[in-house]
Amino acid sequence: MDSTDQNGTRALTKREICHLQYRDETLNTGVFCEAIWDSFYCWPATPAGEMALRSCSEIFTHNHVPINVRTMEKAYAYRYCNENGDWLWGEWTNYTECLELLHQDNFSSDQIAVAYILFVGSIVSLVALILTLSIFCYFKSLHCPRLHVHQNLVIALIIHSILLFVISTPGVLQDPALSYGNIDWLCKSILSIKMYAAMASINWMFVEGLLLHSRITVSVFNMDTPFKLYYLLGWVLPAVFIISWAAVTAKVLDTPCWRGYGKSSYIWIITGPMLTALTINTIFLVNIVRILVTKLKMSVSIETAQVRKAIKATALLFPLLGITHLLFCINPRDHAYLEKAYMFTNAFFQSWQGVFVAVLYCFTNSEVQSALRNAYLRVNIRWHQNTSHLARRYFSQTSTNYSANLEASIGERSHHKVSPCANISLLPLHDPPETKQFPTDKNDVK
Repeated sequence: MDSTDQNGTRALTKREICHLQYRDETLNTGVFCEAIWDSFYCWPATPAGEMALRSCSEIFTHNHVPINVRTMEKAYAYRYCNENGDWLWGEWTNYTECLELLHQDNFSSDQIAVAYILFVGSIVSLVALILTLSIFCYFKSLHCPRLHVHQNLVIALIIHSILLFVISTPGVLQDPALSYGNIDWLCKSILSIKMYAAMASINWMFVEGLLLHSRITVSVFNMDTPFKLYYLLGWVLPAVFIISWAAVTAKVLDTPCWRGYGKSSYIWIITGPMLTALTINTIFLVNIVRILVTKLKMSVSIETAQVRKAIKATALLFPLLGITHLLFCINPRDHAYLEKAYMFTNAFFQSWQGVFVAVLYCFTNSEVQSALRNAYLRVNIRWHQNTSHLARRYFSQTSTNYSANLEASIGERSHHKVSPCANISLLPLHDPPETKQFPTDKNDVK
């Protein structure tokens, strides 16, 4: 039904406005499809056999659709004009890419759940890791080469937990405007640093295995622990691999925030070294267990017991750290229950791995517990000493006041007949009593 304005003039429909808009641009020769209104956008006349393209940015702006995604210029809607001059699909337009942008601009229930898992886990891990690092740095009695390796592993996991916190915050707040993904360079930088922290933690686990293996077996590094080599393996090599991967990915993958990088073959620049480190660590662990079993059959010493505890912690952490960082390689991507299970499992292990490290390497370590217990006893003894000192000062002042009052009372009773040289003493509160008495007979007072 046509609508009319207040003067009784019929208002033009959007379809008619669309035809009038492109009336002067109508093609005069050849076969073409006429301008058409598809209930959302006005498409211009298009020659037969050609495709009409419009960016999603233009379409959303024309229809005043509020959206915060800043990568709309690379997404398009299109219509196809067939050889007969008819629009293919009638009035239907392919808005698939634009609809995906709308989907990206909002958080699904699964994404919100994953964001909460990452958010809570990263905060708990941060608290546990910072407490662990503080304990390792404060107690000098704990310092040893293996503790320094622990410290570097904890630092790598702290960086990783901070980035997980940053990544999950927009989902928890449910505000896409706060998402780092809206700024392409920032999103790629955060992704690269996160991958670097993940790879660094894997490499420091490799250093853990290397140090433990050298201590138990060949003792290659008898003189000094080669921390220059360890820093090269733990911090420098991951940086080289991540920079190489980022440079190659930037050239071959022209997508927002390198979306789909997990499907690219260049991801093996990162996963290859990770798998190599985990494989060598597994070989180290098997050989250490073999040697340890042989030693246990011969004798049981304190050193062997310590090594057993270290191996137990390392054996538990190897698969945990390996699985959490390599899970993206086995994403089922079936958009069903398997992918949901993958998302939740991956989020849990990645965000809570800092707690695993803190518990296994710090909170359940007997040496750490002994250091904390001794520190508590020292503080407790010092506090009791201060309390006892204050009590002695209080009672000393009380006894002094009592002595003064008593002397005044005696002076009044003796009518000032007490000699200034008289030896009158009061009993202290905590000293043995002396056999001195106050004069009770006036004849005794000179």
